[in-house]
Amino acid sequence: MTKSYGYMWALACLLVGCASQPTTMENTTAADAAEVVAAEASVSEAAVSAEGAVENVKACPKKAADDALRHAQANADVMIFESWPEETTLDNDHIADVIPVWLEAIDGAKETIDFSHYYAITAPDTALEKVIASLKAALERGVKVRFLIDKRMNSDANAELPQVLSGLSGLELREIDYPAITGGGVQHSKYFIVDGKTAYFGSQNFDWRSLEQISEMGARLRPEALVTPLKQIFEMDWALALNPETPLAQSATCQHAADVDYKGESMHVEFVASPQKTLPCADMWDLPKMIALIGQAKTSVSVQLLNYATMNYDKTTFMELDDALVAAAKRGVKVRLLVSDWSTKPKNMKDLKRLAAIENFEARMIEVPEHSTGFVPYSRTIHSKFMVVDDADTWLGTSNWGGDYFYKSRNVGFLAHGKTLNAELSKSFDHYWNSQYAIVVDPNVDYPVKNQAKKP
Repeated sequence: MTKSYGYMWALACLLVGCASQPTTMENTTAADAAEVVAAEASVSEAAVSAEGAVENVKACPKKAADDALRHAQANADVMIFESWPEETTLDNDHIADVIPVWLEAIDGAKETIDFSHYYAITAPDTALEKVIASLKAALERGVKVRFLIDKRMNSDANAELPQVLSGLSGLELREIDYPAITGGGVQHSKYFIVDGKTAYFGSQNFDWRSLEQISEMGARLRPEALVTPLKQIFEMDWALALNPETPLAQSATCQHAADVDYKGESMHVEFVASPQKTLPCADMWDLPKMIALIGQAKTSVSVQLLNYATMNYDKTTFMELDDALVAAAKRGVKVRLLVSDWSTKPKNMKDLKRLAAIENFEARMIEVPEHSTGFVPYSRTIHSKFMVVDDADTWLGTSNWGGDYFYKSRNVGFLAHGKTLNAELSKSFDHYWNSQYAIVVDPNVDYPVKNQAKKP
């Protein structure tokens, strides 16, 4: 590539957006050349600062690489995607970015989109505003949208966006009251289903911060055997939102697993969820399957979460997962627990220090610096929820590890047996574990309590 052409590519990237960069002028397609020429013609009309140009050009390789990664998995049975806090090095170059995944999903909807989220909140000039614009465009072309949120979370600032959404033609919004259904808990799952055929779930809330200021992990599912149980759960909750005493049809077993191709490897995937009381079939409950997975571990268990607690909100204890992790460490399995620095709260820190004192058990916290624009409440943290066991087993879900999340709250996820996905999430875990933001939990150190709502 000539020096002048390289410069023109930078200008094209800056002015019209990143695309796959041709390696030489000779192998440039007509479309590529036209894009560069168009950019060159517009240079004289654009006043671009040198600093801005440099930053945009630096972003080009990242966007082009992510586009290529995502497009290579366009028809894949399963694809994972992530968010990470801006101005950090926590991005994974081997995992697709959530924003274009969500936008392409909504833009491609033809008939229906069903959303189930904990809450919904936005802010001006954010990526979620683009998502909302895509949602409005879908409604304008006749797509029917149902939006389900947790009743208790739909208040104060969190009530503003739901009110706007409920006023859109073609969109129906309902609140669900899980305490009226299970005696406690919340609607904590985060997912949406497009045209009844493709599901997108993960730790990402319908929150602008989840897309830009928080580390999150999610997945897209296409196999019918994995999407159908999520559709059944949505229909259950949609009915329960109108009447918490709606009779639920539940069988002992049902089809909720599939063997899929994951990047050339056969991978077994099982859809799981909670709480057991509101599932299409009893054997879909995630907790006993997660405990069994830990119980089978031979060499390693790595868990990444927002927080970890053995005390429930009603002050009762929840020891099932804790017992499984401790037993694994005692039989020689290397156990690593990575949580947010929001876990400096006394009830969380007590558990972390106790576990960190056990042989073969190590705990760390991630502390993300404040954004350059200033303090952002309830952000700059890790919120992803996944576990990798040995070199082939994985859990990815929406649940924090506390008893209320498994016994009283709605959460969804999957278990997978396959080395490729396990390796990808293990690589992400190691990236965070060994990052500059990780703090080793020392049982003998007192840590200041992090206030996620207000700046110290």
